[in-house]
Amino acid sequence: MPLFRILLFLLFFLSINLYGQDFIRVDHDEFVGNNIEGKKFLRNISKAKKLFNKGESSSLECLSLLLECNEFNNSNPELNYNIGLCYLMYGKKDLAKPYFEKTKVLKPNLNTDLYLFLGQACQYAQDFTNAILNYKVYVEILQHEGVKRNRVKLKTVSRYIDECKNGQVLAQQPLSFNVEEMPSPINSDANDILAIKDGVKLFFNSDRTIVGDKKKDVKSSFLRGFSVALINGEWSNFSVLNDEKKSNDLPLLVAKIDDNQYLFYDKDKGFGDLIFMQKDEKFWTKEMDAFFVNEKKSNESSASMTADGNELVFVSDRDGGQNDIFYCRKDDDGKWSKPVKLGEQINSEFDESDVFLSENGSVIYFSSKGRNTIGGYDIFRSEKDENGNWMEAKNMGMPINSPYDDRHFFPYDGGSFLFDSNRGENGKFDIYSKKLVVDKVIEEEVAEPIDSIEPIGAILPVDRVEILPEVIPVPIPIIEKVTPILISYKIQIAASKIAMKDAELRKLYQGKETIESSYDGEWYRYTIGNFERIEDAIYLKDRSRVDKAFIVSFENDIRRKIISNYSLYKRS
Repeated sequence: MPLFRILLFLLFFLSINLYGQDFIRVDHDEFVGNNIEGKKFLRNISKAKKLFNKGESSSLECLSLLLECNEFNNSNPELNYNIGLCYLMYGKKDLAKPYFEKTKVLKPNLNTDLYLFLGQACQYAQDFTNAILNYKVYVEILQHEGVKRNRVKLKTVSRYIDECKNGQVLAQQPLSFNVEEMPSPINSDANDILAIKDGVKLFFNSDRTIVGDKKKDVKSSFLRGFSVALINGEWSNFSVLNDEKKSNDLPLLVAKIDDNQYLFYDKDKGFGDLIFMQKDEKFWTKEMDAFFVNEKKSNESSASMTADGNELVFVSDRDGGQNDIFYCRKDDDGKWSKPVKLGEQINSEFDESDVFLSENGSVIYFSSKGRNTIGGYDIFRSEKDENGNWMEAKNMGMPINSPYDDRHFFPYDGGSFLFDSNRGENGKFDIYSKKLVVDKVIEEEVAEPIDSIEPIGAILPVDRVEILPEVIPVPIPIIEKVTPILISYKIQIAASKIAMKDAELRKLYQGKETIESSYDGEWYRYTIGNFERIEDAIYLKDRSRVDKAFIVSFENDIRRKIISNYSLYKRS
């Protein structure tokens, strides 16, 4: 089987394009120090690096070792970087954010990719504002290195920034519902995708291992079809979709046509073709190829048909290797038209996939990496206007879409739906559904009847009423707590929108004072000294021998104003 056909099937597992995805060396002395026990943890880091290089299959063990080492020393920038990288590559990607953030605080000039990875982690965590800030720092670094040599990277990061801007807009839309993961046995620790509800039955595909799998099948995961049934409100145990040979390599079910006919994707036929299959009491059998859409040198991977069987949309890479959505129609004589690529209202300059057509053909759902996606694949919806033309597809928004890959939308029963996403805890794909909201019944409070009050029979004479002296309450004084204002002065020697290297700073300032750095989201500022008296700050500034150095005043560690025209030396 050609390699790119295998990669097409593993497309769910690849959601971001990373650069320089290698472990950073952890220095022995910096990590261990004088602690003998630290040598053990240093060996664990070496083991973790080997596991990381093996790929996703060893990622959980790798991450476990790194987190154990982090409990011993959580202030090592290289270790925090490696943990973040492991989460970003193989785990729940938004969990990488705090580790990259700590790396940035501990060692802001660790490497160039830190700002790319931190931007991606922020994007997955839906912290779109900080994602944009870190992406922009990364862009400035690339431009500093050379625009021509980094043209591809700059284009990619520009796309990431656009995705975050889309996320900022969509995050402002009000939520009218929520989504939730489907329970076991539908979801598992493996990838579970492409759910199709058919009455009480639910079909889906998964690369989980089951009892009876051979060792070679366990080592090389592959997708196959499963089904479950909803009985008395509970999902039954799953069963495997088999043909008469009980083959594990049955084509993947992608769409229901009618009660007896289904569309499957056969990855082993041509470059990947669509076929019709039927199910008898026990097995699935092939009926025929979808000859009117399949081509010898292209991959047809997804399709959907109207209820009358006369219209079909499908996904193919026949147009220059990019996945686009095509349409064909059956005439009165039962002959299918030549497939036509849908217009720019549906297709974009990026890949489209996972198409679904409503029963009457007036609404289409699909996944796309283009348009106003907020990251990876997002799910879009379009409907026909009164003239039968497709209108501009719209992003279905949150919580259906996320910065992760969101795919295979399947609507049913008037407002319910299914889709799959790799936003879950272990970074694998899970199947999600619309969360059912049960309205709470609030009982109306009824006031208890009050017994009638009997009238007072007699009134006491005034002279028999005891009059007590009036007590005037003394107000308790309110003492406002006043926070003392602490003024301090520091000497700023440099500022840059790109983190400066230690060598650059030491070349600028060669004195004995420690150079401290701070970052406000836009500027890196570097200062020396911290004094209560301005005279002391002036004294150090005059002896720092740094041109254009100036004094900055702080109130309770908050930067206030620049003081640039003071000197202890007499001016000539």
